[in-house]
Amino acid sequence: MKVNFMEPLIIESTPKTPKVVFDPGENHYEISGRSLPENVVKTYDPVLKWIERNLADTKNEIKMKFKMDYLNSASAKMISLILTKLEEFYSSGLKISVLWYYNSDDDDIQSEGEIYQMLKKVPIKLVAVDDDDDDDDDF
Repeated sequence: MKVNFMEPLIIESTPKTPKVVFDPGENHYEISGRSLPENVVKTYDPVLKWIERNLADTKNEIKMKFKMDYLNSASAKMISLILTKLEEFYSSGLKISVLWYYNSDDDDIQSEGEIYQMLKKVPIKLVAVDDDDDDDDDF
């Protein structure tokens, strides 16, 4: 079955898996919540496949938002794979930037973002938020 051109990918969160919203029509790309799935490949495989199938065809600048509350080491590897895919598209000329949101008192998520920032060749901006802050989308 071939997926329709630029069909959104919406995966609702569970207590152990993040919410995924990739909606090209709204130019909204976000992964948010907790990530400690029993099967990390099963959780992230649809995300990676969607990126491979669809991103090359987009004309808009992509701002990928990560708003993780918690991520285990297996999930961190999958996020790294997602960032590697974004990096490939970025180096081929696609306009992509990453916003890595973290709670200002969450050192673990902040340092994860800092590691990705150092390792990946796609622009990653760390955005500290307090629980009562609105999102800051400036990049």
